[in-house]
Amino acid sequence: MTAETTRAPAQRIAWIDVARGIAITLVVFHHSIQFLDATGWQVGPLVQLTTALSTFRMPLFFLVSGLLASSAIARLSFSSLFWKRLALLVYLYALWCVIWWAWFLFVPRPFDPLTSPVGNLATALYLPWSGLWFLYALILYTAAAWALRRLPRVAQLVIAFAIASLFATGIVTVSSSYTWRSVGTYFALFMTGVLCRQLVEAYARRVTVWWLLATGVVLAAGTIALPSLPLQGVFRVALCVVGAAFGVSIAVMLARSSAARRAVGALGSRTLPIYVLNSLLLALSVALLPVELVPGWLAAVLLTAMVVTVALLIHRAVGPVSGIFTLPAPLQRFAHRRLEADRLGAGRAR
Repeated sequence: MTAETTRAPAQRIAWIDVARGIAITLVVFHHSIQFLDATGWQVGPLVQLTTALSTFRMPLFFLVSGLLASSAIARLSFSSLFWKRLALLVYLYALWCVIWWAWFLFVPRPFDPLTSPVGNLATALYLPWSGLWFLYALILYTAAAWALRRLPRVAQLVIAFAIASLFATGIVTVSSSYTWRSVGTYFALFMTGVLCRQLVEAYARRVTVWWLLATGVVLAAGTIALPSLPLQGVFRVALCVVGAAFGVSIAVMLARSSAARRAVGALGSRTLPIYVLNSLLLALSVALLPVELVPGWLAAVLLTAMVVTVALLIHRAVGPVSGIFTLPAPLQRFAHRRLEADRLGAGRAR
């Protein structure tokens, strides 16, 4: 084994963590702007900025999620896949739906209740909650990718991009929910990560500043042109692929700096607590802060930094407690037994 091959996995993991760190920071920044705007802060230009970034932050997140899930989807039975990946996602979604419901009984949420059905937990089964839909999407994506895995890769990609285009164009809608539109649209990015892992990794190894600039220019030009294009939903899905490539380019370039790799990569390895906690903390913050205490842009930056920091502190304090960010210990032990039984069964079958 050469030195190059031994370094490759470490480098690959580094840029993936950096990519997740970039994405989760932009998600919190986006939510900060939304909460400030909904409570009367002057953040007009930032609304346009974060809207333009919609073809970048979540596409990057889902592409990386597909990369990380690809091996398990390809080699595991559905039982093993469930206990290895899906059980945790299902549990966390259910748990945090209850936590959100309880939280927003007391903390005001300045959004249309139709887009976030705080008053009815039952709707979370078919209408993913605003702020938790990422977990819901990962459950559906992982199960769907496993179900499609026997088809030729080209067929799987065609199906994924067709579904994404149908949702992005609005031809298919579910309860007029923007969360379902997002779930449908980003399926293409997850499946790209699952099916094109080698291509993405090859691209990451070859990234230069020229690739960074090229993907950035195409993304910017596409974002400007998108409102005037026909079949905007179809072009939007294609632009999401460019946005994900741009995100990979940034992540790879940052991962080559040890300081950036440590700082941003540390966030990327702890995305879950930031993701599930950020809207709760933002709702409390904007309810307490006087409007226009500082300029809107500065408030968005400060809120992003504060919420990320507080979420990580909460995770450090209660993260070791079973059942908050992990499966409860009894369920975790049961999952391990099921995985071991599946492994032994597969060994006997061979």
